[in-house]
Amino acid sequence: MTDDTSPLPLRERNRQLARDVVLDAAERLLQASPSAEFSMRALATEAGVGFATPFNHFGSKNAIMQALSSRVIDRMATRFREQCPQGDAVDRVLAMGRISVGVLLEKPDVSKAVVGSLGVAGPSPSAVLPQSEALWSLALGDLSALPSDMPILLRTVLPQQLAFTFRGCVSFWIAGELTDEMLETAFRTGALAVLLGFVGPTRRAALMAQMGPPPAP
Repeated sequence: MTDDTSPLPLRERNRQLARDVVLDAAERLLQASPSAEFSMRALATEAGVGFATPFNHFGSKNAIMQALSSRVIDRMATRFREQCPQGDAVDRVLAMGRISVGVLLEKPDVSKAVVGSLGVAGPSPSAVLPQSEALWSLALGDLSALPSDMPILLRTVLPQQLAFTFRGCVSFWIAGELTDEMLETAFRTGALAVLLGFVGPTRRAALMAQMGPPPAP
């Protein structure tokens, strides 16, 4: 049996280190650029590597942006685990929404550039949706407060629909139709609308009271 706790082979560690160096440099360039943009030549210079290195490790600029998006989702999950929100599945989903929006707003221009790049078609599909679904599965936890007679449905449908809801809100934020201040409220309302069909009557009434009108543009 393979020991999952054993360190990565040296070659793989060096490969991961090189990828991290490139991604760190890309984040710095996005943050420093007024238009949140960078060229591959500038990226190689900033990272202190040869011009071909970013291509060798990622293949394209679009793939680098997808990798940065994965980093953002990783940060959301890490922050959630660090804060360890209390409450049932609904409370945890709303907490994940608050935490995730907070991560995006730490560097809003960079976040918009990174997430917005996912709308650009590449030679192969990205792997962001499965990672986003995993994020919301983490938030749902043991599904407390949700029906116990449909665990498979809840485990497959809810994470995907929450991922769609969050991505939709972020897309409107990127387009300028939602302000920074409106983003969390927009997701909260959407998430509650998704979850209403899975909670009991008493909980449903309480959640509906929390929804309020959608944020005005």
